[in-house]
Amino acid sequence: MKNTKILMAALLVSSAMLTACGGTTGSMAAGSDTKYMNASRGSSAAHVSAAQEQQYARQQRLTAREIQLENMKRRQSTDAIKEGASAVNSAAGAIHSIDSLRNLF
Repeated sequence: MKNTKILMAALLVSSAMLTACGGTTGSMAAGSDTKYMNASRGSSAAHVSAAQEQQYARQQRLTAREIQLENMKRRQSTDAIKEGASAVNSAAGAIHSIDSLRNLF
């Protein structure tokens, strides 16, 4: 009986909290974005100017270029590391070959 009362009280409190959160104006309840978009559709604020469109396109190109440059830097770093490892490997192979020749005589 006591557990039932606690459960009912918890349900009542959570229901009240959900109602309070969803019922206020300006909240991020489902559909509030749609209401705003429908209300502003066709207004001058809803349209993007040519300058804004050009700025957005410029920002997209710059972002793409930055990503391309970062990838290029990563490849160059990786190539430099691989070249260094290859040089060390070649030197070790040469030393091993000299050692093998020395053991023949």
